Amino acid sequence: MGRNATVPSAKTNVIEDLYGRAVASGDMVVTQEQVRLAILRANARQGRDVLSPRNVANFFKDLVRGERPERNWPPRLTAAQVDGRQLVGGGRSFEFVPFAPGQTLPLQSSIRPNLTLTPHVIESISLPLTSKVLGRVDETWLIQVAVNLRVIEAHFVTKSGLDVRELVHLQTGVKYGESEVDALFLATVAHGNGLQRILVTCEAKQEREQIVASQIVGQVTAAQRSIRPLGLGVALIVPIAIKAVAPRGRIYVAEFSAWTPQQAEAVPAARPPLVLASEGLYELRPPVPGVGYRTPRPPVVP
Repeated sequence: MGRNATVPSAKTNVIEDLYGRAVASGDMVVTQEQVRLAILRANARQGRDVLSPRNVANFFKDLVRGERPERNWPPRLTAAQVDGRQLVGGGRSFEFVPFAPGQTLPLQSSIRPNLTLTPHVIESISLPLTSKVLGRVDETWLIQVAVNLRVIEAHFVTKSGLDVRELVHLQTGVKYGESEVDALFLATVAHGNGLQRILVTCEAKQEREQIVASQIVGQVTAAQRSIRPLGLGVALIVPIAIKAVAPRGRIYVAEFSAWTPQQAEAVPAARPPLVLASEGLYELRPPVPGVGYRTPRPPVVP
């Protein structure tokens, strides 16, 4: 029988445990160590390992990244309008926070792709057929396709308010402490009578995963801490997110308003909100397997 909203997952019970202890202590911030101990208690109650305590750094991240994450949130907390918000750094996992005005469901900090946009067609025939055959449904392949087909460049030219003169792909899968940036770019942008450098962080999601605002903010702050001592002369940091969209092999791109290095280094309470600056939908023709598209299976011969 499939799981539905009335059947709690193992994580639901762990969150219930953590909330009760947070209320008792008066501290709504939950650390990774507290998550680990709560998992051990849940396993002891069940008499078996229902959850692994080894990867607590991803406990909340995994909770919010899938479709309909509210299904794993305790109904009692939803009724009480208690939400959860991911925290990054300092051994923290997440914090319990009240619902925002007008909010009806928990864990809704994701950015929803606007699928009503008119797609911009991008050719994919320049990708080798062998590469397409080996295409996987993961973020690394999505980034590889987006880089090779210049999807990010197309977005900055057609949708962005930035006057980008050059965009260079620097790295893929950059690990910064507890944050990971799926791709990092350096843009040269016209500014006044001259040029300025902008660091572009990119979050990539496959079709069944959500673009989570807190993860994007964590990438911006982590990237700034990493590049500060390098003297790159970066004036701004622009976060973007890309997401594979089924069934026709499309890529959704969201660009957010730029952050200054000072804003990226500010304490969480002083950081600006994540504001959508532009968005676009890009259709790969022909579709690329693993990017919002699955190669049809050949018919079964009787």
